[in-house]
Amino acid sequence: MPRIPASGGTRPAPGRRVTITDVARAAGVSIAVVSYALNGRQGVSESTRRHVLKVADDLDWRPSAAARSMRSAAVTSVGLQVLDGVGVSHSRSAGLDLAGGLRGVLDTVALSVEVAADRTAGATDLERAWSERRHTAFVVQDLLLDDPRTRAAARVGAQVVGVTPSGLGTAGVERGVWFDGDAEAAVGRYLVDLGHRHLVLLVTEADRDVARALHAGLLAATAGLVATVDVVEAGSAPAAGAAAARLLADEQRPTAVVTDGDVTALAVLEAARHRGLEVPWDVSVVSGADADTCRLVDPQLTAIARPWQDLAAAVASALRIAPQTPAEVPAARLVIRGTTAPPSVPGIP
Repeated sequence: MPRIPASGGTRPAPGRRVTITDVARAAGVSIAVVSYALNGRQGVSESTRRHVLKVADDLDWRPSAAARSMRSAAVTSVGLQVLDGVGVSHSRSAGLDLAGGLRGVLDTVALSVEVAADRTAGATDLERAWSERRHTAFVVQDLLLDDPRTRAAARVGAQVVGVTPSGLGTAGVERGVWFDGDAEAAVGRYLVDLGHRHLVLLVTEADRDVARALHAGLLAATAGLVATVDVVEAGSAPAAGAAAARLLADEQRPTAVVTDGDVTALAVLEAARHRGLEVPWDVSVVSGADADTCRLVDPQLTAIARPWQDLAAAVASALRIAPQTPAEVPAARLVIRGTTAPPSVPGIP
């Protein structure tokens, strides 16, 4: 195995395109090793591959014109990536619904639903699928502000459509698709109109795009008011239950809790029940994603309903599969049910 130096070599002259020769020189390995590493092929160790990818990223390496030509070619195969890690049950459901819609609109374009344990694994899978020419475009969801999958796509020149709320500044998303209706912001306006001033956003990942959109909506709605908006991060259902129990046990408990998904919202309902609190009069609860579970509990959960299957046509349009007929973007909406009401005492914290 080639020796990996503690520090890379010299950078190429400013203005000159970085080549794999430059990457090899800076990484202290052969050109063949760089080629294997950048294309996800066997023949190099995982540590060497990671080292080469980091050097390539540091040097802002981009694939050659021949490799980039694949990006502008017609889309013949799409990889839809779905996360299957802890705390993303609503994401899996959304991904499968979107896949069902895409199968109906992609026509002759092949669709593959690929499950990744987390975003880092997803980035590796994306690079490998691109280097092996298995897909000519990718669709990714549940993006972080700085997501390893969009970084990987930019590094190898892959075409990616991000299914993500607009205006969040997610790094690396050149083409994004999301629902009309501004439902995330509508949550904040609705709760403020009811009289809530002490709000908590309970999420599995604070940096996730939907969580950031909900937070922005709550902050916009409370701007200029005597109000508080706190963000609490809980990475799993048990952690969400524990966090909800602590929030509701506080003497200055929130009058409304907004979550990023149905499982987290159910954890809040359970914590309220154990505390002897009555929903919605003692505390209002909003789920940031609608699901069957939201309609099966008593009281039924107020939630954001997003028609994922109907979004498929807009995703296909963003993939430039049918650019001559821009698709109509469906609207998400806030569905008001039994878990929201004015606070029993107007919430002035």
